[in-house]
Amino acid sequence: MRGITLEEIAESTKISKRSLQALEDEQFDLLPGGVFNRGFVRSYARFLGLNEEQTVADYVAASNEQEPPADKFPLEIHEKESDSPPLNPKRSPVPVVLALVALIGVVGGWTFWMKHKSSRTEISDHHAASPVSQPTASSPAAPSGNPSSQPAKAAEPQTSDATDKATDSDSQDQSSPISIVIKAKQDSWISVMSDGEELWSGMLAANTERTIQAKAGKELTLKTGNAAGIEVSYNGKPLGALGKEKEVRTITLNSAGLQQ
Repeated sequence: MRGITLEEIAESTKISKRSLQALEDEQFDLLPGGVFNRGFVRSYARFLGLNEEQTVADYVAASNEQEPPADKFPLEIHEKESDSPPLNPKRSPVPVVLALVALIGVVGGWTFWMKHKSSRTEISDHHAASPVSQPTASSPAAPSGNPSSQPAKAAEPQTSDATDKATDSDSQDQSSPISIVIKAKQDSWISVMSDGEELWSGMLAANTERTIQAKAGKELTLKTGNAAGIEVSYNGKPLGALGKEKEVRTITLNSAGLQQ
């Protein structure tokens, strides 16, 4: 119904597609069993924006799985903690001291190297900025009676103010962060990536909104399973309709605006 494939769910939840298909087909004998099955159901429900407890209860009713004792796992954890040997109060502090000395040496060496590098950079910049004197050749005096023989003065290049403003504008756009606001008119599944890294994904309920920001120079990729169910604003500017109802749509945004 939401246009989400099992491959997308498997990639996000790290559950194999085979196990997800077994849940869909209610072939519970193909699952690992025990607490793993309940963990799969919870992750699946969380990704789809469903009620986790209700979904687990539906799974238990469908699979006839018995509820584990409430104090089973806390008891095991308590026993493991009680069996742990106490720390040795007479342990030698020499390894800790040596580690601290090594850490101080590394930090000091790195600081010295950075200062040395900074000094070399300043010297190089100073030499590059110093003007080089050029010999000036004396021009022979032109005859005073022939004004046409005077050399014409070369026109100096003029810098266009419009070009400077355009360059400043481009530089500002490249250094500005990207901010989008997603408002849901209907329940819509949404995934937002930034240069291959997932920033947020899940079900955005109707009449709610979410703000997502990316650093300057980054690129945002937004995918939704209900293009008509959301409204997106980029840096305060509405992007308009993204598509039809229940249509799966992917758009890309960067400092230049909407790309596709």
